[in-house]
Amino acid sequence: MPDTRLISVEGFPGAGKSTTTQHIGKKLQQRGIACRWYLEDDESNPIDCIDFEIKGLPEKMIPLWSRFVEQALQESSITVIESRLWQNTALFMHMSNWEASDILRFGCQQAQALAPLSPILVYLDQPDTESALRRLLSLRGEKWMQWALDVTTPYPWFQTRGVKDFNSWIQFFSEWQPVVARLYADWPHRKVKIHNPHDDWGKAYQQLDAFLQEALFSNVMGTEHL
Repeated sequence: MPDTRLISVEGFPGAGKSTTTQHIGKKLQQRGIACRWYLEDDESNPIDCIDFEIKGLPEKMIPLWSRFVEQALQESSITVIESRLWQNTALFMHMSNWEASDILRFGCQQAQALAPLSPILVYLDQPDTESALRRLLSLRGEKWMQWALDVTTPYPWFQTRGVKDFNSWIQFFSEWQPVVARLYADWPHRKVKIHNPHDDWGKAYQQLDAFLQEALFSNVMGTEHL
């Protein structure tokens, strides 16, 4: 049985995190590994932080992760979780005008709390922010985009700039890009970055499956695939 008890899937909105989370879960089951997976909006998600206030978020999240670790160590299954590591936490800290240094410190605190689970990070990378968001708009449509803007533009990042349209989303995520790149660079556990998965999902999953094969079922010491 692999020593890993947690796989986190992260990336921009629309990067393909949900399908990737399900792909990982099904692949593990095919290998005879007990696992369960949780998508971002699943009510049963064990990291129930969606309604947390941003103020004091690290003080709420670290105990939540610690309780999860205690439970996971008592079980023999792998949990695959979408978006809880950064998108539903650190991203909104940035949206609330937190200093990058505080966000990075929070990322390190999470990594330390999760260390007993030998966690794995899967990051779906889309370096061209504008192209990624315009593809998202074309896929999900104007109605979804307006909903997303209604949810996010009340946050201080948008309010202090007086912006609330789609172009402001492009600007925000362009500024978020270097922060999340630092979060990824600072992640001390096993990790893989899948570049532009929408260009070729077959190739992306081939890379991901090879990484998981090595990380979970071999004794190779490497921790990162770029």
